[in-house]
Amino acid sequence: MPTRGLRPPAPLLSSTGYLPAVLVVAAASFAATFAGLWLGHTIQGWNNSLGWEDLFWPETGCSLALVVLFGYRHLPSVWLGCTLAIACFYPLSLPWLLGALYAVQAGLTRLIIRRIHPNPRLRPNIRSYVVLIGVGGVLVTLPFSFLGTSLLYGFPFADPALWHKVLIWWIGEVSSVIVFTPLVLMPFAIDARSDRRRLPEFLVYAGALIVGAWFVFKTDLHSDPAIPGLFLMFSASIMIALRNGVALSIVANALFYFVSVAAQIDWARDLSASPADNQLVFAHCLMIDVIATGLITAAGLFDHRRAENELRGVSTRVLNAQEAERRRLSRDLHDSVCQTVQAVVIRMKLLAREAGKGGATGGCVPADSLNPLTRELDEALDELRQNITGLRPETLDRSDFTGIVRDHCEEFARRHRVNVELIGDEDLPVLPIPVREHLFRVLQESLANAVTHGGAKNIYVQMQGKEERLVFTVQDDGLGFDNSTLRVARPRYGLRTMQERAFLMGGMFSIESRPGHGALVTVDIPASGQATEDT
Repeated sequence: MPTRGLRPPAPLLSSTGYLPAVLVVAAASFAATFAGLWLGHTIQGWNNSLGWEDLFWPETGCSLALVVLFGYRHLPSVWLGCTLAIACFYPLSLPWLLGALYAVQAGLTRLIIRRIHPNPRLRPNIRSYVVLIGVGGVLVTLPFSFLGTSLLYGFPFADPALWHKVLIWWIGEVSSVIVFTPLVLMPFAIDARSDRRRLPEFLVYAGALIVGAWFVFKTDLHSDPAIPGLFLMFSASIMIALRNGVALSIVANALFYFVSVAAQIDWARDLSASPADNQLVFAHCLMIDVIATGLITAAGLFDHRRAENELRGVSTRVLNAQEAERRRLSRDLHDSVCQTVQAVVIRMKLLAREAGKGGATGGCVPADSLNPLTRELDEALDELRQNITGLRPETLDRSDFTGIVRDHCEEFARRHRVNVELIGDEDLPVLPIPVREHLFRVLQESLANAVTHGGAKNIYVQMQGKEERLVFTVQDDGLGFDNSTLRVARPRYGLRTMQERAFLMGGMFSIESRPGHGALVTVDIPASGQATEDT
């Protein structure tokens, strides 16, 4: 379907903004790492508590978001920012190793996510957030938590304290990914940023969420938790996801995260001894549960609303296409066939009137007077057949689709005085009639665009069967266009129609073009040719 939802390239994301981007990435990585370490060491000074710096760790989520936005070439900037921040708190032998660990973790996470989810900016839907939580928050962080704990604390492998610390570190990084990565990416995704509704209502729910979180996490969760606070916290989170959209749900998750950590810090500050590791684990598992539930719920509703909008848009486009086709057919028939037939009728009436008067012809109409009329009627009949062929060519009922395409290419070349070459396998599988209709319409639209918009003189049509796939391409030498405009604006109606036809055939559609280098349209469908017949 059409690629939408991303801003035009911002100055920092463009090639000319490389140096400012380096500074921004390094500064953001430094700030996120420094904040977590500073808070942890501050709390440690209060009651010798260990583990808090691992549970409040914005660096992992922020670094992943920065690498997703700016690419792998800014991994050194992530390493630099993390290294400088860690050097403020630990001996100089550790920072460069830990900084490299965090940079490699961010790069590896982005690589795995891109393998599973091709969209580079993680659009706000269920698939994106499930991949983010599962891969970035759970899968990749676990081995890196073990490595980080081993480097920082040096516990023996068999020491239970090592695995307690790994668990705490891991949960802290999971919460960091699911809170800070969507928060940093949100300003750069139009879909996420625009999906916000009912701001006054959100303020009420956010207030309830904050109050519930404070009362729940301010208490000892191993004793009797504040049941009203739990109910208020979960209810407010779900209501924000249901009523206020993805953007405000992400903001609410960040507020909830900060308030929950602040409540735990305030609770731990009043203790004379360090809180138990189990307390930390339970508290942040509860935080992750609330945050992930709200995020997935909001993303599910976003998918539902987007599907409804797409369906409404498709229905509107179908109706508009029907009306446009009726107007075109009415105009063509009026300007061609009707005019010709009307002229013939007028001339026949004149001949009949002259024959009725008698005269030199003795009441007969000479054959020389009828021959021009028959030629004009033949031309009108040819024009009528062309209109009928434009609606649905009868040749589509033939099983030889290559022959159908060849006939149309020859007719198109003759009519528009261009060169159209067909390169096709003669032994293509027999395609169902709906698939033939879709491919034929894609061919018509591609050829028309090449001549009308591109001014092409040479067009190359190719059909190839590749490993149970059928690849259909149309390439021209026309003017071309800037392909990047398709990522920041909705494609024109013709392109959207071709994309939807490829989707109905269970295949993929792509178009590649550069100014001055023509365009290449590609449709890749299963050779079995499954398609929807209701078109």
